[in-house]
Amino acid sequence: MAAMSSLFIPVALSFFANSVLAAPAPMVTGTNLPGNIAQQAGGGLPNQPGSPHVSQSGLSAFQLANFLENLESAFFQEGLMNFTQWGTGGQTNGVSNMVVVSHIAAQEEVHVASIVGLLQANGAQDVAPCEYNFPTTDETSFLALGNIITTVGIGALIALADGLSTTDPGLEATVASILPVESRHDAFFRMTANEIPNPTTFETPISAIWAYNLALDFIVGNSCHNLPSSITSLPVFPDLGIVGYGGPSFANPSAPGKLIFKVGQPTMLPQGWNSGPLYMAWVNQNNVPAYTAVTQQGDELHADVQPGMFGLAFAALTNQNTATNINDLTKATLAGPLPIPLT
Repeated sequence: MAAMSSLFIPVALSFFANSVLAAPAPMVTGTNLPGNIAQQAGGGLPNQPGSPHVSQSGLSAFQLANFLENLESAFFQEGLMNFTQWGTGGQTNGVSNMVVVSHIAAQEEVHVASIVGLLQANGAQDVAPCEYNFPTTDETSFLALGNIITTVGIGALIALADGLSTTDPGLEATVASILPVESRHDAFFRMTANEIPNPTTFETPISAIWAYNLALDFIVGNSCHNLPSSITSLPVFPDLGIVGYGGPSFANPSAPGKLIFKVGQPTMLPQGWNSGPLYMAWVNQNNVPAYTAVTQQGDELHADVQPGMFGLAFAALTNQNTATNINDLTKATLAGPLPIPLT
């Protein structure tokens, strides 16, 4: 995906000219964890005997999970390297932020290794890390982006568990055991900004395709090698950005209120995309998608923020307002999604 114009920057999901370019994270395999990782993470790989058989659909889902967890792992590894430059004075509830992040980084490595081990045990291709570009310049922006990345990961894990309930119900518990760990990470990031750690009643599920598109904003072009077809076959949408809003930040742009959006790569939009009414779709918690009308003024898209949302919501441009679930909305997505912090 091309970098967004400097005139508009997607909330927490954009490239900055002064971003630090991360080297590819070391290849993690199911049996290749450094000896100190289990101690740092608070536990290592599960020691249950044998390895469960996974359906082909389940393997495809876990390959995408591998792709997404690689990104999370690289993000926190890079953050630890940069803490020395940023300084390590930040504390939350009397605990060093750097110490907490070191535990998070180790836990993400174990998550990657667990997924890789599951894929390899079933004869499926695991996913090597790409090169990443994260728009963080200090501890504050790193922690704010950590909140966004973790929230996206949680939404994707919910989708993974939902799919496994049909294809591989025996693996639901494995995913369920990762979800609360990720939620604890997210709560920590919010607390570093003096935000309440539990802003919503329910987490917000997103589709695997949405999660994939959100991840692409951090990936250096042509740096992913030998990706399985389960990933390369996924559709790619143009970016959606907010005019005049920089990031990453915990501050909300305008909620509720009116926002001005732009599409980052308009040539990617399908022919006739704006021949009829346009809508901004809003996904928040375990609710059906909500829609607000879009008014087009040149290349600007004006839309109200849907009231009654909390935490972090996802916005996507669409030309329909009838999809009642995330999967149908994904099929009708024209641009986005865009994560927007609200409370």
